[in-house]
Amino acid sequence: MSIVYQKNKQTGITYAYENEAYWDKEKKQSRARRKLIGKVDPATGEIIATRPYKKRTRSINSG
Repeated sequence: MSIVYQKNKQTGITYAYENEAYWDKEKKQSRARRKLIGKVDPATGEIIATRPYKKRTRSINSG
């Protein structure tokens, strides 16, 4: 896995992604999976982690 940096042209914010390459057997070509790590601080270059998303749980209404 590697870290990929991508800059948003509209906001000017640079984001850091964890990149994983894999082979797609159906299409017979390489593909990439990316997972957001966080924003990059422009002053220090440090990656500021994004907050973790809560898993949604379904509530079953009785009645």
